Amino acid sequence: MTTTSMADARRADSARRRQRVIKAVAAAVKAGTPITVSGIARQAGVDRAFLYRHKDLLAQVHAADSESRADSTGPLVTRASLQADLANAQERAGRLTARIRTLGGKLAELLGEQAWRDSGLG
Repeated sequence: MTTTSMADARRADSARRRQRVIKAVAAAVKAGTPITVSGIARQAGVDRAFLYRHKDLLAQVHAADSESRADSTGPLVTRASLQADLANAQERAGRLTARIRTLGGKLAELLGEQAWRDSGLG
């Protein structure tokens, strides 16, 4: 087999896989099933790495997932709400870190005093 025929065969295989992924996404949208990268890859008979190598297919999967979630009756999660949640979590983590430092300092001081008393020097 020549190099060009091997490359042609590989391109043809890739094109067949792409079509299977596109059909799997369309079928999942039509059926109303949850759309995930793993699920689409499984349904199309490709590995997830194939989807991650083909960014346009990955974008289609994510777009279909977003559209299916927007159609649901559950609460809508937006980028802004996620960013607000992240900012709140970071602020809380900062407060907890400061509290841990304060308590750690107090503990070190008390242990130091106790060690001083137990040593008989103080």
